[in-house]
Amino acid sequence: MLKIPVIKSDFTRNVVKLFSGTAFAHVATFIATPILTRLFTKENLGDWQIFISTITTFGVIASLKYEMAIVLPKEDREGNDLALLSLLALLLFSVLFSMVLLFLGPDLLHWMNADSLQPFLHYIALGVFLFGLWQAVQYILVRRKRFGVLALNKVVQVASTQVLAVLFGVFWTSSQALLIAQVLGYLLASVIILRMHLVVYKTRLADLWRLAKQYRKFPTINTSMVFLNTLSLQLPVFMLSRFFGPEIVALYSMADRIVNIPLFMVGRSVQQVYFASASEAMHNSKEALIGVYKSTVQKLALFAVIPLLFILLLGPQFASLYFGSDFAEAGVYMQIITFWMFFRFINSPISSTFSIINRQEVGFYLIAASLILRLLAMFIFNQTPRSMLLALSITAGLFYLFYNISIYYFIKHAEDYDQ
Repeated sequence: MLKIPVIKSDFTRNVVKLFSGTAFAHVATFIATPILTRLFTKENLGDWQIFISTITTFGVIASLKYEMAIVLPKEDREGNDLALLSLLALLLFSVLFSMVLLFLGPDLLHWMNADSLQPFLHYIALGVFLFGLWQAVQYILVRRKRFGVLALNKVVQVASTQVLAVLFGVFWTSSQALLIAQVLGYLLASVIILRMHLVVYKTRLADLWRLAKQYRKFPTINTSMVFLNTLSLQLPVFMLSRFFGPEIVALYSMADRIVNIPLFMVGRSVQQVYFASASEAMHNSKEALIGVYKSTVQKLALFAVIPLLFILLLGPQFASLYFGSDFAEAGVYMQIITFWMFFRFINSPISSTFSIINRQEVGFYLIAASLILRLLAMFIFNQTPRSMLLALSITAGLFYLFYNISIYYFIKHAEDYDQ
């Protein structure tokens, strides 16, 4: 009789929960993508990606990264107070960002060669708020170890966005349809979780202020670090748009989407479980944290080999068949960025380690250096989209390798972990 192995590790069990939810969500993306490339023009899809990159770059810091601190306290009361603090920070940031966008938004879009998005500045402001809200509620679920609910949340956000985009595209083939679908996806996912898991309780402003000061490295260092890291990830979209226009952005975004579907499904799930497990290990011993770190890196490296090898061998043929003949060039872009994506996939889940060991400033310096190197590489080799992406892939891949080695070094040589 065949025996089904029992998953004993909480870490593995939680990763499986998140992976299953993310897998279902990305199945919707995989199904919707070839439909979208046949419903919308390259310019429409390029505008959509520029919109996503913009709200991601600013939305990821909209709570001033206090949402990351929700997981860290031992006491649930402090965790709840940090959740409230992150939501208050989100509200304040969103108001200020909307005011800045009103004055500087047109110039920013003009610089990016994305003037077609000028009428939709209000969507960008709303998208930043909803992205920040969606991100905050996820960490609330991580704190409570509700990984099954978190997996469902991912399904709702991704699947609803893709389904709405396809439905809108049948009757309304414009960039605006895609922007509305994106905003509604974040709104639906956030509202559902807040209705199910919002805790109403009394707190004191003095307690919130104390926590704001205690975890001040999150808004002062983590926010800058995460902003620079996200900007460096979205930099190809902005630079390709600046030099070559939205149509080239569409080709790159399709390549990036397909390369990241198998990798992101695992990487994002591992990241959230790793943050919780590594935070707990940190309270026990340095050796326990090193063990979690090594195990995570090894598993990620093994997983990434097969899908990336497939892309290297059959990227252009797959892209032409899957996206349509107009997107065959996206297959070449897929091949070019595999070196970068391999090391990014390994690095992304464990990048939060600097926050866990209270060495955020190290990560900040590394990310700042990375952004400068990527910007220089893409600016110098901007003759063609291929040359720009090749320079980026080599530069970014080597950086992620160095970043990973740095994490191990600082874990091993840390004497204690003050929180």
